[in-house]
Amino acid sequence: MTQSAQDVTTTGEPAFDRCIEVRLVAPTPRVRYEKGKPVKEEGPDFTRVMAAIYPSVERALQAIYGPETEIRLVQGKAADVRLSGTFAVKAGEVRARVQEAVADAFDNLESVE
Repeated sequence: MTQSAQDVTTTGEPAFDRCIEVRLVAPTPRVRYEKGKPVKEEGPDFTRVMAAIYPSVERALQAIYGPETEIRLVQGKAADVRLSGTFAVKAGEVRARVQEAVADAFDNLESVE
């Protein structure tokens, strides 16, 4: 055994001290009626929308909480913000800042089809 334990356990991925997981809900498809029958209208691909807003959200939140904070955007059944790790401020304040960052990202989002 010529390798040290430190050499064996490195994964190459950055280690994060805390994590902010933002759960977003995909919009429900619109329904319109043609000749008395419901027709669902296609909306934007929500996976692409999340990918488009991710850099903006990550930049905004890591500017506030530091680069050691991991940011995750996932699709969920209910909108929620989940925190793990220790933060210098109360959870309610973190959630409020996360909601602001997500709202700003959606405001600055260009059309994604």
